[in-house]
Amino acid sequence: MKHKTPEYPTWEIRDFRDLLDGMEQRYDDNIAYLWRDPLAEDGIAARTYADMARDVKSLAAYLCAMGLEHKKIAVCGKNSYRWSISFLAIVCGCGVAVPLDRELSAAALTKFLTDAECDAILYEDDMRDKLSAVTLDGLLKMPLSLADTYLSQGDALREAGSRSYENHTVDADALGVLVYTAGNPGISRGVMLSQHNLCADIMAVCSRFRIREDDRMLSHLPPHQVYQITTSMSALYCGASVAFNDSVRRMPSDLSLFRPTVMVTVPAVVEFLSRFIEKGYAEARGGKLLLGVQKTATGIVSNTLGIVSKRTAEKSRRSIYSTVHSFLGGRLRAVIVGAAPLKESVFRQLEKYGYAVYSGYGLTEASPIALMHHDMYRAPDDVGYPIPGLEVRIDDPDDNGIGALCIKGPTVMLGYYQNEEATAAVLHDGWLSTGDFAQMTESCAIRITGSEKPAIVLPTGKKIVPAELESYISAHPLVSACKVYAEGEGGELTLCVSVYPDFAQLAAALSLQTETPDSDALKTLSEEDTARAKTLLLDIVRDVNAQLPQYKHIKKLVVRKTPFSEQAEG
Repeated sequence: MKHKTPEYPTWEIRDFRDLLDGMEQRYDDNIAYLWRDPLAEDGIAARTYADMARDVKSLAAYLCAMGLEHKKIAVCGKNSYRWSISFLAIVCGCGVAVPLDRELSAAALTKFLTDAECDAILYEDDMRDKLSAVTLDGLLKMPLSLADTYLSQGDALREAGSRSYENHTVDADALGVLVYTAGNPGISRGVMLSQHNLCADIMAVCSRFRIREDDRMLSHLPPHQVYQITTSMSALYCGASVAFNDSVRRMPSDLSLFRPTVMVTVPAVVEFLSRFIEKGYAEARGGKLLLGVQKTATGIVSNTLGIVSKRTAEKSRRSIYSTVHSFLGGRLRAVIVGAAPLKESVFRQLEKYGYAVYSGYGLTEASPIALMHHDMYRAPDDVGYPIPGLEVRIDDPDDNGIGALCIKGPTVMLGYYQNEEATAAVLHDGWLSTGDFAQMTESCAIRITGSEKPAIVLPTGKKIVPAELESYISAHPLVSACKVYAEGEGGELTLCVSVYPDFAQLAAALSLQTETPDSDALKTLSEEDTARAKTLLLDIVRDVNAQLPQYKHIKKLVVRKTPFSEQAEG
């Protein structure tokens, strides 16, 4: 079945240098970035495209003067203007960027910095103690709190005649950004992306989803994620502005402060905002009655105006649900959701309010957006169509058409850094095996049906692969088997583990007098011995937590007395 596809005009970029030069020429005095500033008159600090370009060039000149040209430089910090210009300075005028998660442990940071062969790291001040434990010969540690100093010295260098930025050459097809896929060195792989990979993704996204110069995108995802890098750069590519939010809980107030028109996020945050809206109605005088009236009016709109024009119907729904829109800043028109499936009920509720909801699918190895809805197609149960230039196939489909999803195109990674075996396992003749399963719908859109390694997606957009944590806990002799899962929803997720102990090892550790254990032996443990067993298992969990970033810490332990093949819980 054929479908209409938008083809918005784009301008050619092969690398971030092209992107920066083009933005400076096209948008100049437009606002590029905004963030909270209590000292500003209206509470907002802003930088124009011209400001951004000047800062990027000055910082690049300073980095080159420090002997870092053509070197790998890690950038590890908050979602902020300082992080953004640091990243752009590295890729536009200096070397290879290595974005790292600021929540990594000192041991993990050391491993990643060593593996990536970094010569320097730009980092936030609150990481100072952690960085003091990272002792790598020759590693230059540069706190981002001194960014103004770096910029002023870079300005002075350029005024004195430095042409390091202008003379620097970028190889668009070589390694440009090295991204690690997980927060633990034991399983993480360094994904090698060229600048052309990322720029191809930016152009493809902007050809399918219209972003205007008067749009504003609320940015809240971790800056080291490629999803965040590509989507925020897509907004800038189109001349829009990007506003920084540093806390999900402060998001409602930031929505009111910055009044964005577009939001790129993950399902947990959408669900959080949905509950925020419901709470607003519940607390407002006559709110429930108002909601009922609005639902009735929406039904009428859908049955009349919706027939004539989908866009007209959306505008009418936004007018009807003006209360909702005031909760979310008053200008929001589109919500782009990735990283995990969005519940159909939430999708339809947002559409009912008059928001256009776009789902997509991607992975770091694909820069990352591979499939997405566009301005002529949205549906609650699929992730749309391949972006321009990308080929898709489904290998070994079953009777329902479900098979392994593979993709090929200009956004697919160069490979895994210094890991030919891992690269060969997923790349075959340019085709990338995604590790996910999919099927094609009647409209030829792609529906994701499962994954080889299912993930828990947090409100921050970070992913936790249960199999990773399970492998660490199961490695202990006291553990026969375990399962990691999350309780709660939205912004209130708690990471849990259910452990089935090895009774023989447990009996020895607790000095229990027992006969040869059998499959029912754990059921005979007294309450006192069960409590003692839980204490031992909690020590294992604490040891694992100590090696992981905070967001991966397991907060709840359940001790099973039956194997996982049985239904009963202990």
